[in-house]
Amino acid sequence: MKQTNPEKLERSQKILEELKEARGGSLLESHKVMGNDPNLVNMFLQQYVNCNKKDISIPKKYRELIVMAIGMATGTPTTMKVHSKIAMENGATLDEIFEVIRIIFFTCGVTKLLPVLEQLDMFEPVDTE
Repeated sequence: MKQTNPEKLERSQKILEELKEARGGSLLESHKVMGNDPNLVNMFLQQYVNCNKKDISIPKKYRELIVMAIGMATGTPTTMKVHSKIAMENGATLDEIFEVIRIIFFTCGVTKLLPVLEQLDMFEPVDTE
């Protein structure tokens, strides 16, 4: 099902352009799906700006590690994948990512650990031969 109201589509397209600019030039498919409801995508844009552009004190690397951890704890693959990549682009190391994974294991258990290890496709298994 797709939005067909031209006024709503026009409003959503403007908001999506603002979101794209705020995100540095990219949108996820989930953002475009939100575009079916201009109120929803606008709410998302406002929260994004509030959390990432206004009055921020935590350095980007650590904010991304926090969001990545939340994605891991809630079992949200897109969140853990996107934000682990951004964390590494902002200086997070392999050791820091795995420290977060250990914290998730400690606080959430093996039922969260295994999906995290299966979903994060940026790491290679250690050779056992």
